[in-house]
Amino acid sequence: MSFERHEGSTAGGIADADRAMPHRARVILRAGLRYWGWPGLIESADVLVTELVTNALEHGIGDVGLRVYLTDTHLLIEVRDGSHEIPVLRDAAPDDENGRGLFLVRAIADAWGVSSDGTTTWCSLPLVRRNDDTPVLSL
Repeated sequence: MSFERHEGSTAGGIADADRAMPHRARVILRAGLRYWGWPGLIESADVLVTELVTNALEHGIGDVGLRVYLTDTHLLIEVRDGSHEIPVLRDAAPDDENGRGLFLVRAIADAWGVSSDGTTTWCSLPLVRRNDDTPVLSL
């Protein structure tokens, strides 16, 4: 799916009209995870989608694309931001207001990376079921 960026959003600033975009992405993500039978992934996936979509709004150009899908072993989350600049994991100071998004992604996801052209940042969560077939997140 693609979210059309408001003309007031530019790299470095998010227009008020786009501030609800991470929330809309979470609503869609939650519905998909419930439909697929993986509600145990919602909490972690919420944080990942929020951080990646927010980073795309803050640093990207053009519309923001979100792709969430299952493989045999993982939930994959991909966010396209149109920018060819490679996201960099920062070491934010305690009083910094920003700079912790990719740190959170690295801490929660079992893997993350960036496409070779720099336009898409992705992460994954492993799919594990308990003996009673209840979906759980394995970290």
